[in-house]
Amino acid sequence: MPPAVRRIAGASVVLFWVVLLMLTYVAGLSLLDGVLLAVLLVAVPGLSVAQLPLIEDAPLERLPAYWSSIATLWLLGTAGWFVGTREGGAGAIGLVRTPWVPLALWTVGLTLGGLLTILVFRQIGVVAGIGESPMLRQLLPRTHEERHAFGVLSVAAGFGEEIAYRGYAIPVLGPLLGVSGAAVLTSVVFGVLHGYQGALGILRTGAMGGMLAWGFLSSGSLWPPIIAHTLIDLVAGLWLGDKLLSPEHAPSVSEPDISPLEP
Repeated sequence: MPPAVRRIAGASVVLFWVVLLMLTYVAGLSLLDGVLLAVLLVAVPGLSVAQLPLIEDAPLERLPAYWSSIATLWLLGTAGWFVGTREGGAGAIGLVRTPWVPLALWTVGLTLGGLLTILVFRQIGVVAGIGESPMLRQLLPRTHEERHAFGVLSVAAGFGEEIAYRGYAIPVLGPLLGVSGAAVLTSVVFGVLHGYQGALGILRTGAMGGMLAWGFLSSGSLWPPIIAHTLIDLVAGLWLGDKLLSPEHAPSVSEPDISPLEP
């Protein structure tokens, strides 16, 4: 195991226990909530960061990567569902009946906002000379079978991540950090969770997580973020793909043009 992986894994284990003890013994949360929050806030992002040195140079097989992510996302979403609804029902995690008109308006607004966020960060990458993560490009589906699996992955991400990080974590952390503090913390963690997308991708997904958290809190329902998250992933992954990503070589505006002159 590379030294960087050992260091990240060791720090994650220590931080996991610190967070768990703080949540249970200091904040007074139940052991079940403390464990799940420590998993969501420390263990899962820590694992995603620790594995980066192991997979960055390894050949990427998209289908196994999709299905392993699908299993993880459904597991997180299911855990958030069972723990978050054990007392207040589905309404405790924002899964409430929402009239069609507000549901459609919020969903369309959040979807367009998410796609605009991707475009804004694409331009930031061009101006700052930050190329897109090669791993993210490799994860875009290419074949018919991969597109089907990516569609399932998009649905799993929409449900799993929104239930776990928005519907469950924000209401539980709200009394401890304030609603705004809980939204910021979960959005930062959400960005780190997507470390495979590189520095630009972490900032992009963190900003998108903040937007989805705002949509959840402002609309009072988790359904618009769930549907919008799913649609954003589908549009960005299946239809627009490379067009929404920062170019592979994104020279900054100050970089001199050293291309040869035309004869």
